[in-house]
Amino acid sequence: YREIGNANGTSYREVRRALEGTTTAMLLLNEKGEQIVSTAVPIKRGGVVQGVLLMSTPPGEIDDILSEERALIWVLAIFALIATLVSSLMLARTVAGPIRRLSASAEHVSRNISARHELPDYAHRTDEVGQMASAFASMTDALYQRAEASESFAADVAHELKNPLAAARSMAEALTYAKTDEQRQEVVRQIQNELKRLNRLITDVSNASRLDAELARQQMGPVDVTSVVASVSQIFHDILSSDSRRVATAIAHAPFDGAFLVSGHAGRLGQVLTNLVDNAVSFSPEASTVTVHVRRVAGIVELTVEDEGPGIPDDRLSIIFDRFYTDRPDTEAVRGKNSGLGLSISREIIRAHGGEISAENRRGALQASDDKPLGARFVVRLPALVASARSGMTSGRRPAPVAPDRHHDASRDRV
Repeated sequence: YREIGNANGTSYREVRRALEGTTTAMLLLNEKGEQIVSTAVPIKRGGVVQGVLLMSTPPGEIDDILSEERALIWVLAIFALIATLVSSLMLARTVAGPIRRLSASAEHVSRNISARHELPDYAHRTDEVGQMASAFASMTDALYQRAEASESFAADVAHELKNPLAAARSMAEALTYAKTDEQRQEVVRQIQNELKRLNRLITDVSNASRLDAELARQQMGPVDVTSVVASVSQIFHDILSSDSRRVATAIAHAPFDGAFLVSGHAGRLGQVLTNLVDNAVSFSPEASTVTVHVRRVAGIVELTVEDEGPGIPDDRLSIIFDRFYTDRPDTEAVRGKNSGLGLSISREIIRAHGGEISAENRRGALQASDDKPLGARFVVRLPALVASARSGMTSGRRPAPVAPDRHHDASRDRV
């Protein structure tokens, strides 16, 4: 910038451009290095430039404004840096630290499952870290329970396998003492029965050991419980065609379309129902009826299997679903016919479907608790897929009936 005093204003370049009709602004520096903003505006009348208005800022005014803005920016930058450091420390203490401790504990638990109680406890926190800690604890407990179940299952299997093997070995040793052909044939028959029992046990153990993995892989979808009941009833109708016992169904009126739909696998639900019906038939006297009831109770689809047999001793109701538990009636003399896994497998299948299964005795309204029961009752409760009639309006079509898995476990495991 040069000060020209009273000289002709055209010495300023911005003025010369303004005389040409163009508004011009320029940033200049004086000898001290101070900034000056100069603006030349043409003055027009009738489209002709009559003159130029030149305006400029005092030297140093722009520098003062910039200095103030830079100072404010530095203050904001310092505050931002402090806030970043504080936030980083807080995140490291409240998030990164707990996650690091959870990771270290999880790695330790992976090497020693018994150290699951050493997981950090963040149950008091309601944020994502607390949720992650709860998920870690639940997962670890589930893994520990699975490990314990596998160990217990292996011990039970080993114990159960020893029984038929010991019996077969004893019969084989007794074969040398048989004096007549009839005695030898009887011993051979008993050995064959024990071998059949062992074969059945191995098959059932194999099925039970694969159950969890198969349930996890199988895709669940809408299943109409009434279709499963109809299919299983038809199977037993054919099986009992020459028997005095029979299987009947009693399906309650559906309050709305889709009331008996559940989310599950039709083959597995058919396996459960087949086990329960086969179990009830085996305990039913001649000319009796096993009845399968289906009804809707609130948001639950309830499936009930009732027989007219001797019932279940009250002291066995709590263990009837245990693995390898079996206690057959005196009329059933054939050994090796069941392994005691049928009801246990049924319970696992129902639990995988989010339901529950229970056993009880049938009694009359005025019957005392110590009187002989009218029979046994098994109750399966499954969460309904359609919650109400209003939500069922959008699901008018029901899935096609699917026949249950014919390769079911028909072991019969109760008294």
